[in-house]
Amino acid sequence: MSGKKKDRLDKGAIVQKDRETFAIVPHLPGGLCSPEILHKIADSAEKYNAAAIKATGAQRLAIVGIKEEDLDNIWQDLGMKPAAAVGMCVRSIKFCPGTTFCRLGQQDAVGIGMKLDELYHGCELPSKFKIGVSGCTNCCAESWVKDIGLIGTKKGWKVVAGGNAASRPMIAQVLAEGLTDDEALDLIKRTIERFKKYTKPMRLGKLILEVGIDALKRELGVETGTALSEKIDTSKINEKSFSNINYGVYIAGSVKNGKSNGQIANTVFQVSDDPPTIAVSINKNNLTHEYIKESGVFSISILSEETPMPFIANFGFKSGRDINKFENIEYKSGITGAPIILDNALSFVEAKVVSEISVGFYTIFVGQIQSADVIRQGSPMTYAYYHNVKKGTEPPSAPTHRKEDLNKKTKGDIYRCEVCGYIYDPAEGDPDGGIEPGTDFKDIPDNWECPVCGVKKSNFVKV
Repeated sequence: MSGKKKDRLDKGAIVQKDRETFAIVPHLPGGLCSPEILHKIADSAEKYNAAAIKATGAQRLAIVGIKEEDLDNIWQDLGMKPAAAVGMCVRSIKFCPGTTFCRLGQQDAVGIGMKLDELYHGCELPSKFKIGVSGCTNCCAESWVKDIGLIGTKKGWKVVAGGNAASRPMIAQVLAEGLTDDEALDLIKRTIERFKKYTKPMRLGKLILEVGIDALKRELGVETGTALSEKIDTSKINEKSFSNINYGVYIAGSVKNGKSNGQIANTVFQVSDDPPTIAVSINKNNLTHEYIKESGVFSISILSEETPMPFIANFGFKSGRDINKFENIEYKSGITGAPIILDNALSFVEAKVVSEISVGFYTIFVGQIQSADVIRQGSPMTYAYYHNVKKGTEPPSAPTHRKEDLNKKTKGDIYRCEVCGYIYDPAEGDPDGGIEPGTDFKDIPDNWECPVCGVKKSNFVKV
């Protein structure tokens, strides 16, 4: 084993699986190159009997299967210095076409990407380091999973830091927004200089986990405690602050006269472990409330992040008085008789009611747990995930229901789904549904469906 070759950092060469040959990665800033360079790459690959030419995820072309004795000659034929494809350094600056070529571009990703490449490609750092520059929020350069990412908006650059797509992926955190090219470059310079002082061989995201994003911002002079303090208003109740309280997405079920019913619930919490006790908040007007009151039992099924929106809409935006919510749903009756959801559920608990607390339009049912088990492995869906990733809303009967801010500035008319309350804002569009930002509601195809509950366009009304 000791005789097998290793990476040659001095020659920008990566040893291959055979431990005999190498790959080199000619430096092509942002993947941009001339026909002349492409000819040189092809000719050199042919001359030195390369096994393959591979387009990489970092917008480069790897020439694979080069003998060690040919490394100096192939770089000479290419007319290039060995590129920084490996090692503890800035590996590559990935950038999209931006305003130079793309009709969706909001900022000049090519211009600032080339500048960053000139400044930092190959720069030695405590760990490997990747930079992504996306000219709009579609994020084609994967800026959210780079050590430093830039995202173009109409108001300027959003700078994010600490992302990676490695074995333990991390989403970057926002450092600053609304920056000019020069301001963004200056902030990146200060961030990299700070990272150079970090002696541990770990990614930038680990530094942020250690010191905290707010502490890093203060070090970089991005935001001070005084500035934050001035933003706080203690004279009012801003309901948006409630969204930071941790909730989940569950199905609360019960039974009455042998008939099961269930609804989406988000306010569920464990009260004690001895005896094991759980509580759930249910609107007094809901059918599930009636079932729990009469039977004195309830079940809680914890949903996974992969739960489809129509499934949630079935239990959250429809009434058991009108339909059988359990039709075509896999479930079983627990020892209390309450339904245990099997589809899309990670685990469940079922309980007997031992106490009730009336709070306005809601009842908090406190139940002693009778059984509980894990159905499958996975990540439970939080309400933040439901809102931010799934773009879900809550029905008016939910404890956390908030009125939409319909006075925000937007171009075009706003429409609301009559079934689930989802708001279509033309400024945001519905990218996941194929509707680009800036699309007026009248221009949406008639077969478009609500991304939350799946009803047709005809179920929307102008606000």
